[in-house]
Amino acid sequence: MKKLNKQSSVPLYIQLKEVITEYIEKNMIIGEVLPTEKELEKLYGVSRMTVRNAIDELQRSGVVVKQQGKGTFVNNNKMTQDIGTIFSWTEEMAIKQKKSLTLETSIQEVEPSKKLRDSLKLAPDEKVVSIARVRAVENEPVVIMINYLRNRYVPNLEKNGLTSDSLYKDLEEIYNIFLESAEEVITARSATSYEATKLRVPEGTAVLHVRRTSFIKNKIPVEVVDMVVRGDRYEYFVELEGRRKKHIIP
Repeated sequence: MKKLNKQSSVPLYIQLKEVITEYIEKNMIIGEVLPTEKELEKLYGVSRMTVRNAIDELQRSGVVVKQQGKGTFVNNNKMTQDIGTIFSWTEEMAIKQKKSLTLETSIQEVEPSKKLRDSLKLAPDEKVVSIARVRAVENEPVVIMINYLRNRYVPNLEKNGLTSDSLYKDLEEIYNIFLESAEEVITARSATSYEATKLRVPEGTAVLHVRRTSFIKNKIPVEVVDMVVRGDRYEYFVELEGRRKKHIIP
């Protein structure tokens, strides 16, 4: 049992939260019940309030879920994306049997940045349509998503809007756009004040920033997606094959 440092400047409930998180990762599986508040109070020599504050923090982070009259259970809190397949957010959540909804949507024609022009290989006078959305899973905001599309491939999208909750479904069924490949860059950083407000988390919370460039036939770029995803609710999975016989570095 890892002991708490009562002389530390770090609050006891935060220390306890970290200790319980570490114990869960090493020793427990999804659906297992945690010891009761009384048991944790005795085990770590802290007050009932300290235990409750720690459990509340764990629940806010999605590590555990409390069920009235039943106890506190280890939660499957992260949605995992399998890297290697182009899925829309709606498709991903449907596969995982998660209830997804859109909290906010804004569609407008925008002047592309130089970086966006380079990524989409735009002509000097070419514009893009921006679709900015805040997406939620089971009523909890998880991702801020901005899709940039080449205007000439999606005529009247700004005027007509989306006909379904899945942009990629609309691209295929209305605009005859079928994405054949994509490139993604994933970085970890802290949430800005704006992002924290939209995702309902404290400023500085860990988030993943995903930037995807999608291509149609002949490697023509038609879309760039900027996603900011809560780090406590999302993770990426990739399956790797064996090492190549010829190494890049001799």
